[in-house]
Amino acid sequence: MRIFFGLLFATFINMLMDIFGYFLVVNSFLSNYAPANVTDPTAQNYIWTFFLKFIVISTLAWIMYRVMTMLDTPKKRVLFIFFIGTSLSIYSEVDLFWVKETFIWSLIIILGQSTNWLLTGFVLSRFMRPRHLGAF
Repeated sequence: MRIFFGLLFATFINMLMDIFGYFLVVNSFLSNYAPANVTDPTAQNYIWTFFLKFIVISTLAWIMYRVMTMLDTPKKRVLFIFFIGTSLSIYSEVDLFWVKETFIWSLIIILGQSTNWLLTGFVLSRFMRPRHLGAF
């Protein structure tokens, strides 16, 4: 039950950071780099995004659980989620060369998502701990 609440809390933090990033971009100079076709999200978008993020974070938690014997310190668990999440963020921006988004905008997205995954990894590392001797 603790892990399920950890997954929900990590998804909630991830979602809040995305909303914060959206409002940061809309209300700052970063909006100059944003694509012109960005629309305001609706409640349905938020619910669907939360559900998809929950699935992704659950999958990452399952992967982390499978290799938990190697992740004996909180630092290793945070970095594990950070690196996988950042890899997914870079992969989602692979279409940079086929669309009309700027390189700077893609870097802004990757930097924001990397920060987001760092916080998500910290939350997951607090709820998922190894049970073998010598781990903390």
